[in-house]
Amino acid sequence: MSRMIRDEIDIAATPERVWREFTDFKSFPSWNPFIRKAKGKLVPGRRIRVKLRLGRRLVKLHPRITVVEPASEIRWLARQVVPRLFDVERAFRFERHGKHTRFVQYEIGRGLLAPLLMPILRRPIARGYAALNLALKSRAER
Repeated sequence: MSRMIRDEIDIAATPERVWREFTDFKSFPSWNPFIRKAKGKLVPGRRIRVKLRLGRRLVKLHPRITVVEPASEIRWLARQVVPRLFDVERAFRFERHGKHTRFVQYEIGRGLLAPLLMPILRRPIARGYAALNLALKSRAER
């Protein structure tokens, strides 16, 4: 069974500009309200370290990068210790729309616990997506 959470925003900047801002991991603590920290290289097959703010909690993840297409898409897979118990694939897309970029983020929860956990996580993740979207828009459009 699969569960998806998705959000998007139009940004008055090129995908290359939005990509540069989004992939500047060192700057995240100063502007990114959802992904508070990210460390590592965006190379398929490698793991990165991520700290997400979910409501009042900070959650540490070590997802494996699965897709990197500069100025187009980043995808990663976060797995719990036991595969297919609760796996989350997260994607960030940078879609060109004329002189604008549509920034799309989504995640799909899969596994035995997904039907239980995704409804609980939906609200804090949706809030995080909305906050990240607005912060990235403000940063890329300045």
